[in-house]
Amino acid sequence: MHRRFIVIDYDTRRYPFAAILSRDVFRVTHLDRLHEVVRGRTGRTLRYHDNLVQRSLMQRIEDEAPFYRIYHAWIAQMLAPPYRERIRYSAHPKMRVHLAGTGSVSAFHRDIDITHRTEQINCFLPFTDVYDGCTLHIETNYGSGDFQPVNLCYGQALIWDGGMLAHGSRCNGTATTRVSCDFRFHPTQPDTVPRPWSDVLADRPAV
Repeated sequence: MHRRFIVIDYDTRRYPFAAILSRDVFRVTHLDRLHEVVRGRTGRTLRYHDNLVQRSLMQRIEDEAPFYRIYHAWIAQMLAPPYRERIRYSAHPKMRVHLAGTGSVSAFHRDIDITHRTEQINCFLPFTDVYDGCTLHIETNYGSGDFQPVNLCYGQALIWDGGMLAHGSRCNGTATTRVSCDFRFHPTQPDTVPRPWSDVLADRPAV
C-alpha cells in the first residue's frame, strides 16, 4: 500500500455495522455470503444489476436508523479525534455492494476529476473482510497504474488519498461479497493536525 495510507482498527462490538446491516437491511445471517441468498432468490447467475439492487437497500436507510447512529458515533469517536475534532464529512456515505461472482462495480478513476475538490481525504469502511477481487484496487503511487488490492479485515478502515490516487474494482472471483461504504472528509483546521494524519495528502503531485 501507499506509504501515506493509515489503517484504523476499531471494535466491531462497539460499532456493530455488519450485525445491523444483516438484521435490518439484508435480513441475512452472514453478510459476506449475501450472494448465496440473492442467487437463491433469483435462481440465475448474478449480474452487475444485482449489485445495484442490493446497494439500493442500503441507500434507503433512514437517517434515524441504528446504522446512521453508529456511523456518526464512529466518526466522532474514531476519526475526528486525530483531526482535533474539527472535520467536515459526508453525512450520507457512498454505499457499496460487490456480490461474489460478479464483474467490476467501479471503473478506474480519480475522485478529483469528478469532484474538483483538492482538500478532501477518503475513508474506505468495509463491513466484511475485503481482499483480492472483493476489495478496492489502488495504484501504489501517483500515476503508476500498478493497481493492487487493499486487504482489510472487518474492524478496519482505510484513510487515503482517493482524490489523486486512481482506484476501482475488478471482477469478484472470491467467495466473499463485499459490503462497504466510503466517504470523503476534510479537516477544517489542517494546520493543527498532527502526523501522520496531516501527511495523507503530502506526496501529491501538483494539481
